[in-house]
This record gives sequence, structure tokens and C-alpha cells, in this order.
Amino acid sequence: MDPVAPAGVEACVVSDSACESPTADRLLKARSRHYAFGANRRCQPKTTDLIPKRICSYLLVVLGLLAVLWLMTFLARQSSQWSAYLGESGTRLLAIRGQGSLASWFSSFLLIITGVASLQIYALRKHRCDDYRGTYRLWIWMAALLILASINCVSDLTGVVGNLVSGMLGGEFANRAWIPLSLKLVALSGLTIRGIYEVRASLGSLVLVIFVWSAYVAAIVLQYPAARESLADMGPNTMLGNCLLFGTTGLFLAHITYARYVFLDAHGLIKQRMNLKKSPAIEKSSEPDRVSLEPRSSGVPNAKSRKKTKDPVPKIAPLAKQQQVVKLSKEKKKRKNEQTLSPASTASKKVKPGSARDKSPSEVLKELAEASRAKEKRRLAELQAAETRQATEVPEMLESVKMSKSQRRKQRKLDKQQRRAA
Repeated sequence: MDPVAPAGVEACVVSDSACESPTADRLLKARSRHYAFGANRRCQPKTTDLIPKRICSYLLVVLGLLAVLWLMTFLARQSSQWSAYLGESGTRLLAIRGQGSLASWFSSFLLIITGVASLQIYALRKHRCDDYRGTYRLWIWMAALLILASINCVSDLTGVVGNLVSGMLGGEFANRAWIPLSLKLVALSGLTIRGIYEVRASLGSLVLVIFVWSAYVAAIVLQYPAARESLADMGPNTMLGNCLLFGTTGLFLAHITYARYVFLDAHGLIKQRMNLKKSPAIEKSSEPDRVSLEPRSSGVPNAKSRKKTKDPVPKIAPLAKQQQVVKLSKEKKKRKNEQTLSPASTASKKVKPGSARDKSPSEVLKELAEASRAKEKRRLAELQAAETRQATEVPEMLESVKMSKSQRRKQRKLDKQQRRAA
């Protein structure tokens, strides 16, 4: 469809003399484009858009994976009955374990996507403010490890590595089957402990990591010859294939769950629990103001009336600074008076500690409290006057300022994000 030109622009396009106007140039540029503005980079979806953020989309991913696992196990069980129709290649294709099967392809595909999710977690985690030791680099190594695991699903990398190690160490390593199994268990446990420490903030990821560890441990134990002989009646190959499939699926879900948690945490959509007892800044700011906030008379606003005002609790810290300034000024005045006093007067001071010039600590505290209250009253009056001035000035400014198209577009995006967050 041809773009609709506004009124009065078609004449500019036709006539050569009037084509110097900026509206005609914009129209010509718009007509020379082969794609709409939706093909621009800012209009294209980002990689973070692929993370399931809503609970409904996350549950759909989980149900889809479970449906695929059920279908693959069902086809593997029925492959023995359909062998006359499918042949050896079809039976091998529907097997639950083995090279060239759908199960191995599905595991390799899931591991590749999990590696991509690990890179996405790295891209988000490297911007965390309190990660001074750079623990986010773990996700790069995890992505490389997952790519190698996906290759192992298609080709036997573990067998090649085992042959190389047995050739280097001798025949004893090949004869003792418990040595490679124990090494696998130790490596798997180390990776699991490190992963638990990394995803400890997300409860769903923590549960899934433990599930993955148990599934892979069962798969490693089923590779031991004694365990295969004891479970010969139950079909160890089928059990081993199911353990690998469920472990790979759980690994993918753990990465997706933690990516969702990191994204929501980065955008402030997860409520963090703050322990106010351990924060020394709040204690220091609240202790010196307990005396100054106590009401003495009906004319002074108390703590309840201060809560109704628009100034929150963080305004207490300047009051402490004001009290310190008042204390310093009073100490300077006292020093000047002591310097001007004669020795006789100082002697009389020592003799008569309860004279009019000496003040008790309670009187000093009362004077400080009165000074802080007076300053607080003045500050509140100034704030109210400033608010009244702003209320009269803001409508005039809003009428004079006109937002451009890009600003209106940004404002609409911000409103959408706020509605989604709500």
C-alpha cells in the first residue's frame, strides 16, 4: 500500500520548484524505503525477551518439556513392537539412548540452548554492583562446558578421553571401573556445590540444581558393571537414558529459572529483605534524634504529626548535623568566655559549681532540642512556601513545553513498563 501523504504535500512532490521544503524531503525518503520502521534495531526483539518472565509462560515451557519427554519414552517403549515395520534404523532412531537417536539429538539441542542461556545470565550478572570478585565469570565457563556436553551427546568424547587417560596411566586404570566413576562423581559434586552457592538466592533454581545432581549421579552409578548386573531385570539402558534425559531437562530449567530471577532482580521487580538491625547508618542517625523529637509543649509538632508530613525518615540525618553545629558553636562561646574571665572569677567558678553561668547536661540538652525544633519549623515553612510556588509555576511551564514524537514514544514505553510491573 502506498503511504498516504498529508494535504498539500503532493504538489511539492510533483513540482520541482517546491521540492526544497523539509516535509517533501521526508516524504521522498519514506517512499524510498523498502521496509517499515519496525525493521529498525530499536524495534527488534532483544535476547532478554526470550526469557519467560510471567508465570504462565514459564509453566507453558515446563509443560512442553514434560510432554516431549513423555512422548520420547512412549516411542522408545513401542519401538520394540514396531521393529517389524521400522527396521533396525527406525528402532535405533526411537531408542531412549544411543548415537543417532532422537533422545541424543534432543539432549544435544537442550544443552546448546542451555549454553546460550548461560551467556545471557553472564551478560546480566556482570552488571551487579556488589560482585567485586567477579564471580559472574563462572557462567562463561559453564557455557563452554555445556557446548562440550552437547558434542558428547552426538559423539563419544568421554570414551576418547578415557582411552587417552588409560594409555597414559597404564592398564590398571582400565581394569578398575570404579576409578573413572569416582572421578566423575567428584567433578559433578564440585560443580553442583559451586552452582548451589551461585544460585542460592533463587529457591526454584536451587531445587532444580539438586534434582539435576541426583539424576546425573544415578546415571553415573548405572554405568558401573555391578549396578547394571543387579538391575538387569528392570532394563538398565532405559533407566540410564531416562536419567540423562531428565537431568538435561532439569539443567535447562535451572538456567531458565535463574535467568528469569536475575532479570526481575535487575529491574527491581523482586522485593529484597533488608535487615535494619545490622545497618549501622540507621542506628547512628536515629539515636541522637530521640531526644530532639520528644514533644515538650502543644505548640511543637510531635513525632506523629511529623509522620503525616511529606518528609520521610531520611531527613533525620541533617538534624544530627545541625545539633553538632549548635554544640560546636556553644563550645566556642564557652571558650571565649573562659578566656575573658579573670582568675578570680575562675576561682569563684570552681568554688561555686552551681552558679548561674554553669549549666547542667539536662539544660544543655533542652536548649539543643529547642534550637533543633525551631530550625525544623523554619525548614518546614520554607518547604511549604516552595511547594506553593511550584504548584503555581508548573502548569504554566507544562503549557509552554511541547513534547516531540520521540519523547512521547519514550513516555508511552515507560507507562507500559510501569503497568506491566504493577
